[in-house]
Amino acid sequence: MKIMSWLDPEDYWYMNSLSEQNKEINYYGYVMEVGDEEDSSRIKIMVVELQSVNLVVGFVVPLDMDLSGQIDMGFICQERPDKDVPISCKLSGEVKELNYTGDDIQKIEYAGLSLEKFYQNKGIKFYLLDLRTISQQNQDRP
Repeated sequence: MKIMSWLDPEDYWYMNSLSEQNKEINYYGYVMEVGDEEDSSRIKIMVVELQSVNLVVGFVVPLDMDLSGQIDMGFICQERPDKDVPISCKLSGEVKELNYTGDDIQKIEYAGLSLEKFYQNKGIKFYLLDLRTISQQNQDRP
């Protein structure tokens, strides 16, 4: 599996400079699941901390997506959409649980805001992208 992701130019160019210098980008990845006790609605977010660049990327993924193997990511920006900065990682197996009552969109917003504030307090930039198909996203809306 390969995931492509947009970054702000300054984040992209910093990652690109490390890549060109053959410097390893340290990472830590885990899964966050958001749901509540009253309904069966859950969302799953793959969170990858790119520690060397003070950047965290969260990807909302389908619940049935297998995240146990190697995950290849490529990061691009508007100034350079034709050249990605590649990163390969494997998630830790850690699953963090977050409880929130609401529909899937509300759960995504709550989780995204919680993660953004958590990392922002540590001086780390956070991105959140929804990788579910459009049909899955439309099912979340009433």
